[in-house]
Amino acid sequence: MLIVEPVLMAPLRRRWAEVQARARDLAARRDAAKGGQRTRLQNELTALLRDFADEIARVRVLDAACGSGNFLYIALKRLLDLQKEVATFADEVSAARFFPGVSPAQLHGIEVNEYAHELAQATIWIGYIQWLRENGFGFPAEPILKPIDTILKMDAILAYDEQGRPVEPEWPAADVIIGNPPFFGRQTITH
Repeated sequence: MLIVEPVLMAPLRRRWAEVQARARDLAARRDAAKGGQRTRLQNELTALLRDFADEIARVRVLDAACGSGNFLYIALKRLLDLQKEVATFADEVSAARFFPGVSPAQLHGIEVNEYAHELAQATIWIGYIQWLRENGFGFPAEPILKPIDTILKMDAILAYDEQGRPVEPEWPAADVIIGNPPFFGRQTITH
């Protein structure tokens, strides 16, 4: 199991189970209601599902040594899959349908290698486009491949201040950090 599953998805899946149970209850009460009460329950059901879909679209994921972006791509795919599950469920309970709001902008990466930095952006965009196409949501607007400003080309472990002194680098804000530790090749790490 990838680290993405327990770290990113387990809390969202627990929250989805709670939202789904509440939505089923609202749908049953709506179906039994009439008039204004039915409309109120319908609106509450739609808002509940849209709010959870929006919650998914606000999750910020960071891979501090993102390499070619594979872990970020997997995180994006899992978030999109969950949001599609919410949209499909909304159809099942006759709530308003919505377009997935999860996007590559939620993904934050740090990569020191220039080639890997560029590759990470392409990996994420291509994966996003493939997901949209495979799930019937078409293509994003032109230009299709855009720079992802949230993938930073920098050293995640060491930075320098104005006087040239080593300092801890500032990482982007994130809700979840995923990934592998940096790869040092044949170099040994000393303390």
